[in-house]
Amino acid sequence: MYLLGKALGVITAVLYCVAILNFFIKWGNRKWIMKLPKENAFRGYYQTAMKFLVKNHRFFGFGAALVMVAHMVLQILFQWVSITGLVTAGLAVVAIILGIIMFKSKKRSAFMLWAHRSAVIALTVAFIVHLITKR
Repeated sequence: MYLLGKALGVITAVLYCVAILNFFIKWGNRKWIMKLPKENAFRGYYQTAMKFLVKNHRFFGFGAALVMVAHMVLQILFQWVSITGLVTAGLAVVAIILGIIMFKSKKRSAFMLWAHRSAVIALTVAFIVHLITKR
């Protein structure tokens, strides 16, 4: 069970990292890629990858949440209750709820976007603390 719990934690981290790539790949596109000529091969590959990540952002985030729940249940049942893990899970729930609200909303406000991003930043900090302390 120890290895399964660890594997679920790693899968959660990978899915989470792919989900937050959405922000960075869009930022890179605005900053550098859009300045390249339209015929540039790298620009084409980059935009193909960007379309895939942006289109599937919610699935990566939701997948990370589902695997996180499985990881949390397994850890609570067979190992120990991690306070930093519970805080991280709580922040993940907040980020997911804000993401769902934005997805369902026809009119997306800048406030909701910044609230979602702030929750993700707090989640990242909590996740790093969880990895370092594991308590």
